[in-house]
Amino acid sequence: MKTAVERVHALFGRYRGLYAPSVISEAAGLLDELLDTLERHGHSRTGEASGMLVQAAADAVAEKYRRGRPDLTPGERSQLEGSLRDAFLGEGLVLAPSQVRLGVAVEPLKDGRTWGVSGTGLAVALYTDSGWELMVNQLHTTVHTIHAPLTGSGAREVAVIVHQLLKGQLPNPFAQR
Repeated sequence: MKTAVERVHALFGRYRGLYAPSVISEAAGLLDELLDTLERHGHSRTGEASGMLVQAAADAVAEKYRRGRPDLTPGERSQLEGSLRDAFLGEGLVLAPSQVRLGVAVEPLKDGRTWGVSGTGLAVALYTDSGWELMVNQLHTTVHTIHAPLTGSGAREVAVIVHQLLKGQLPNPFAQR
């Protein structure tokens, strides 16, 4: 039987957004609690109802990180952007001028993926109404939410995800599915 983490990870893998490991763990923890409740009521952890609970736990936690923090002050936002810059540098990435409003951008890797006609890297912007948003570092781009906490540790998780995307270790969210 798959663990709660494996079940949540598999479900999130079918979605277009990107999910930080801490978000997957949080959803798995919620799923375990829901499955414990299911068992206490005489139902199987692997029955049909458990599949609905995987969806419920994943969606509930994802929503928490998708809606951002409208109460985030300009100072807090600036501090988080600084944490993201530091995290990118800590990953060995090279910062680039951002073409994205409020974005922190990185150059593509020498032997990694590139995007757009000019072969650019990626940018991440932090918006108070939606959280961390991933974009190609160009003026007109598609946006993909990175579900991660709006904290310094969340910024580090975002930097790891961006690095994995640049190296081709994660599926390209900008490719047609």
